[in-house]
Amino acid sequence: MIKFFRVIRQNLLSEGKTGKYLKYAIGEILLVVIGILIALSINNWNENQKTQVQIKNSLIALKSDLAQDTLLIKEKLPFIIEQYQLNESLRARVAKEGATLDTLIHIMRHEFNPNWSAQIVYNTNAYNGLSQTGLIEIISDSLRANIKNFYNKKFFLKDRIEKTTNDYRGKITSYVNTYTFGSTPIHDQGPLIDSLVWEKIDNSHLAATFQGISNFKRILFTETKEELEFSLTNSQSLIEHIDAYLNNSK
Repeated sequence: MIKFFRVIRQNLLSEGKTGKYLKYAIGEILLVVIGILIALSINNWNENQKTQVQIKNSLIALKSDLAQDTLLIKEKLPFIIEQYQLNESLRARVAKEGATLDTLIHIMRHEFNPNWSAQIVYNTNAYNGLSQTGLIEIISDSLRANIKNFYNKKFFLKDRIEKTTNDYRGKITSYVNTYTFGSTPIHDQGPLIDSLVWEKIDNSHLAATFQGISNFKRILFTETKEELEFSLTNSQSLIEHIDAYLNNSK
């Protein structure tokens, strides 16, 4: 093809047809430009198709992460609610009229469990991939906003829980260095140590310790419950939004 065009140009020049040669040269340039534009358009279309496939696969992976997280939340949420209610019932027994020092000592010595529950390790690989590759910026405005708002709020709630957990952990360290407790098998210290520890205690310190720890535990389980319920409700909503987006993209 290139040789064919070269022959035409040479013939026009040899015949002295300069005007026709210029017109032909311009036409040839236009053909080249059009060819380049078509090639670029095809290349852009191919790249766009690849990007759309990447987005689709990333959203499918994100759905899978959210579904797995939902199972973890449903498994853990009842325990968190149970522990919150147990802590509240102990506080109510100490606070009600007729409660005595023996009530407080029995609760702290035999019923109160100072342990806390570790946070769920969520699946965030798909979300991190969308963010780090910049693919999330190509998704429709509504879905992009939904995804970002969900994870920003989720991370905020988890950071708040982590801070409260650290504060609570500090109080527990002081507590276990002062008192024994028998609410869990793992902390069974035996009757000798238990009796010696509780033989002579500072009642005011015990009361203040219970108040401080149980209050922090209330805050911790309240925040954990809020985060789990937020993640459960909004992850299901986000899955539905992703499904709608994928169906419209077919």
